[in-house]
Amino acid sequence: MRVAVSAVVFAVASAAQSNPISKVLELLHGLREKVVTEGEAEQVGYEKFAKWCKDESTQKKFEIEDGRNQVDSLTATIEKATASIQELDSKIEKLTAAVNQNEADLSAATEVRHKEHEDYLANDKELVEAIDTLQRAIAVLEKALKKGSSLIQAVATPEMQGVMRSLSVIIDAASVGSESKKKLAALLQAQDEDSMTQAPEAAAYETHDGSSSILDLLGDMLDKAEGQKADADKAEMTSRFEFEKVKQSLTNQIAFDNKQLDASRKGLAQQREVKATSEGDLEATTKELNEDIKYDGETHDDCETRAEEWDVSMKERAQEIEALDTATKIIKEKTGGAEGQAYGLLQVTAGTRASHDYAGVLAQISSTGKTAGDKQLSALAVRVKAALAGTADPFGKVKGLIAEMIDRLEAKAADEAAQHEFCTTETAKSTEKKEDKESDIESLSAKINKAESRVTQLKEQVANLQGELADIAGTDNEMTQIRQAEHAAFETAEKDYSDGVEGVQMALKVLRDYYAEGSFIQAPATSTHSKSSSAGGSIISILEVAESDFSKMLTEAREAEAEAQEKYDQMMEENKLESTTKKGGAKYKTQEIGQLEKAIAENKESRDGVSEELDAVLEYLSKLNDQCIAKPEPYEERKRRREAELEGLKNALQILEGEAIGFLAVRAVHKHA
Repeated sequence: MRVAVSAVVFAVASAAQSNPISKVLELLHGLREKVVTEGEAEQVGYEKFAKWCKDESTQKKFEIEDGRNQVDSLTATIEKATASIQELDSKIEKLTAAVNQNEADLSAATEVRHKEHEDYLANDKELVEAIDTLQRAIAVLEKALKKGSSLIQAVATPEMQGVMRSLSVIIDAASVGSESKKKLAALLQAQDEDSMTQAPEAAAYETHDGSSSILDLLGDMLDKAEGQKADADKAEMTSRFEFEKVKQSLTNQIAFDNKQLDASRKGLAQQREVKATSEGDLEATTKELNEDIKYDGETHDDCETRAEEWDVSMKERAQEIEALDTATKIIKEKTGGAEGQAYGLLQVTAGTRASHDYAGVLAQISSTGKTAGDKQLSALAVRVKAALAGTADPFGKVKGLIAEMIDRLEAKAADEAAQHEFCTTETAKSTEKKEDKESDIESLSAKINKAESRVTQLKEQVANLQGELADIAGTDNEMTQIRQAEHAAFETAEKDYSDGVEGVQMALKVLRDYYAEGSFIQAPATSTHSKSSSAGGSIISILEVAESDFSKMLTEAREAEAEAQEKYDQMMEENKLESTTKKGGAKYKTQEIGQLEKAIAENKESRDGVSEELDAVLEYLSKLNDQCIAKPEPYEERKRRREAELEGLKNALQILEGEAIGFLAVRAVHKHA
């Protein structure tokens, strides 16, 4: 502003020789044009900046919204992984405790079974020796009796003596009853007395009640020993079977629990990895989101500040233009008379008019008219010539004609300049708006295409998840049907085995009760029916094997049922967890699809609005082209011609002013003389 004022002051000072008021008005007009031009340039720059603010804010808000969605998704993943980790930790703790307990139970059962087996072997050894001794004693006696020896003679044989010594050991065996011990002790005592004297009396070989002979006693003892051995063998087999069943059950359970433990540990490691990865992604995403929010806030503040500065600048520019317009108006309205008095041409007398040379003025006007090809200037030359010939005051008349023409040409030039400036400015602004709208459409189209691509991808993922959920549901249904069929088959088998065990046990009770009854009753002397103890014993043994087989199969069936149910429950639980995970993923992806589709609709609406604005700009540009470009003579050519006309008229006016100044100088000389 100071430079402009200084230029005005300097120009006014240098123009003091001619007309300073005209120069001031000219400089005020130039300064006003400069302020307007600078304002228009500043307007273009601010509009670009405002568009950048709008685009940057829109893009950053989209990124912030996307970042928040990612934070929500990662947070949900972390929460889900945390819940899974807690669940798996609890499951691992329970499985570890169960494995330790089952291993301890198996160790204790193994130790008990080992002790039972050692006791069985010791007892079995004693029973085997007793049975062998009794069998030998019976065989020796029967052999001697078959040879015709008496019982006393048979007992007295050396072979029998060795057997009798072995029998002394049986007396102390826990397997021999008290009554049998008494009878056997009496026999041995009689044998000892005989060894000192003679053969024992026959009464020594009789029982106290006379109900049984020595062979009956030995046979009864043999039967009892064999029975005890059979019971011990059966008890050992049953104990071994029960142990094997418990061992198998515990071993299977331990193996199953260890398998579950390994799977749980792998799942725990996976969930921890998912959690750690998601936490890292969440930290990075949160940091980026916070930076975007901070940047958006700073950009918003900067844009607001620049907008306020722009408003202040526009107001100051308007005030400056108003001041220039006010000063111009005042000068024109208030200094017109003074300007005429101070700087107008002086009236000369009739005697001196003839001495002035107007040829230069006419020549200047005619030459300018011919050069520019302007008929108005040619007409002006004719009017000036007529004024010089027939007007009483040709000097003032000529100046008035020239000044009028200058004003008309300057007004026309100003109109053309304003039109040209309007066309140039409006075309530039409209072209820039066109490019901005096209850029906006391109940006919105890119966002729409990106969002639509993401929606398509998400829909495919949701469809895949739904298909996987359907597969899981189908698998669950199929597994349930198989499990129900297996359970129904198990219930049938369990009933059959249970009935079989119960039937065999009932049959065994009947047979055992029958063949065991009256084992020590002496057979009558007369011939009658005797029990088929040997065949009955074989049947009992076979039934015992069948009972063992049925019991084993029942146990195995129950174990298999328990294992199948456990595996079914495990698979159902895993499928449930997987279904929950996939449903959650489908839910979040569906929500994202909704958000993206909403953004797509909004962007399409914005793009349609921008397209309408672009159509309006293109229509306006077309009208500008019709108005500003379709001219027979370019503006530059018209401007050059107009400047030449104005320059010629000003030269003519300066010629007149030079003559006036010369006249004033002459008058001053005459006055002082």
